[in-house]
Amino acid sequence: MVIGVTAAVFESAVIIGIFTGTIYAMMALGIVASFRINRVVNLGIPGLAVFGATVYFEMSNVWGAPVLVALLGGVAVGALFGAILGLCNLKMTAWPRGFVMIFTLTASLFLFGWSDKILPPIQVSPASPFGDSGGFKVALTYVSNHQIGTFITCILVTLLMGFVVSKTRIGIYVRAIYDDGDSAATLGIPLGYFVVGVWAVAGALAALAGILVSPRVTLDPYLILFVTIWALAGSILGGLESFGIAFVGSILVGLSQGILGGGIIHLGPGLENLGAIAVVAIAVFYAGVKRRDLAHIQT
Repeated sequence: MVIGVTAAVFESAVIIGIFTGTIYAMMALGIVASFRINRVVNLGIPGLAVFGATVYFEMSNVWGAPVLVALLGGVAVGALFGAILGLCNLKMTAWPRGFVMIFTLTASLFLFGWSDKILPPIQVSPASPFGDSGGFKVALTYVSNHQIGTFITCILVTLLMGFVVSKTRIGIYVRAIYDDGDSAATLGIPLGYFVVGVWAVAGALAALAGILVSPRVTLDPYLILFVTIWALAGSILGGLESFGIAFVGSILVGLSQGILGGGIIHLGPGLENLGAIAVVAIAVFYAGVKRRDLAHIQT
């Protein structure tokens, strides 16, 4: 094990970790949103992210649509497919949550295959909504406008979702359905509309995450799937209930990777993910032992 202590190396590792964690946080927000309504872990998020990014790529790079129009198109398609998944969830309310979770994973695999049919046979990176050039250097790391834009977008979305859930009538209804769906229905809350609506929002967030992630990791379904795994770890730390804690947890996963792989602590080739794996292990242990209602996540 080698430890470097220069200030520039430390700052660079932290910066890399924060921006890596921001990528995970974008995915985590969609996972938390869908779980907040009916306690199902939505493994359709990576598929929705990939397909939303694919639509964005086709509209902007192939059809020549303006970036903003392509962005809205990708997010709208994500919301549409998210709503379809929400409708399917309504039809499977009597199913064990673990089975429903596997169903959403199947939807992801379907969207992966569909995206693979649409995309060219080579790896592609969509244009960034924030521009492909521009940025500045901090310590040893170059910070691009895309990274800054993604970070600010993630913070704004986190604050907005937290405000909606805690301060608005819609949030009150969502919390009521989450606590006891049957009682909420007897009070006249339209359960179906809210479940489908929240899953549509989760789909839109997933698509937005895919659009913002793909310029960094290329539009590759399997790379985005790995991003979702780390995002799930961060979101579980908040019990899949808190947008803020999911954001912080995702940043912690990114920081652990940045510190172990960015020059401060060298554990050897391929071991820079040990810190993130430890976060995953802690999250799964927490889910299975401290929160029995989350035990199905252990699969």
